Amino acid sequence: MAGESTRGDGSEESVGTNAGNDGRPPALFDGGEPLATIADRLAAADGLSFCTDFDGTLSAIEEDPDAPEISPENREMLRTLRDHDRVRVAVISGRELADLRSRVGIEGIAYAGNHGLEVFHDGETTVHPVANKRQHDLERIVDDLDDRLADTDCFVEDKSVSATIHYRAAPERAEAVQNAVEETVDRIAPGGFERSTGKEIVELTPAVAWDKGAALSLLTADFEGWLPIYVGDDTTDEAAFRELGDRGIGIHVGTGEDTAADYRIDDPPAVERLIDWFCTEGLATFDRPSSG
Repeated sequence: MAGESTRGDGSEESVGTNAGNDGRPPALFDGGEPLATIADRLAAADGLSFCTDFDGTLSAIEEDPDAPEISPENREMLRTLRDHDRVRVAVISGRELADLRSRVGIEGIAYAGNHGLEVFHDGETTVHPVANKRQHDLERIVDDLDDRLADTDCFVEDKSVSATIHYRAAPERAEAVQNAVEETVDRIAPGGFERSTGKEIVELTPAVAWDKGAALSLLTADFEGWLPIYVGDDTTDEAAFRELGDRGIGIHVGTGEDTAADYRIDDPPAVERLIDWFCTEGLATFDRPSSG
């Protein structure tokens, strides 16, 4: 999820080290050099940790948050990656964990929901303890915002330990929605929640030092020497791109402006093309030596 963050801590996103003269990372499918670079790094690695966002990545962004679905092709290709003994797959999303697992529908992979506050890994589910403690405050915030937005086309998605306020159907209300969220949080739980903006949404998460980058670090910690890849399209994915640093490769889905990712691709159909590349040419690199 790319772009400059407007999280409650006021932090800004860095720009990827591969950024060109316009500040954007190179397009992954423009010419063969970026893919050749990834192939060479795979050949030198002990394995691949393939991590990806869901909305806007595995699935197109939809006005109705209940509408997005993973394509059958993406599901089958992720299963192909899962079944390789030198690959691990993880899906990291802002969606509630149960919802995410149901939509992806693949057993034997890792999941992180609610921006990493909920993690399913090795058959066990864990929830950040601070997120658990703040659930009551979040319920009060959601109820208050439901009342304030009742006569609009905006709505609140309650995700148990976080919430998303959607104004995609009424983008002209962006400022009013953001002000309502700020006022409500400051009145009910001052300092207790962070606010971040995405694609015509406002995200509310407990104010803890935990995000998609922390979730990515947790899910790849046991695979030293493996190449971690992360694919995402919106602001909250920037934490994952930054976490990768030089040890992995970040791929932004979209225009690639103001992102810490190394490369960019256009849209979810390009993500499908990318996963197909990893399933074929990418996996084949494990059988050849690095050219480095």
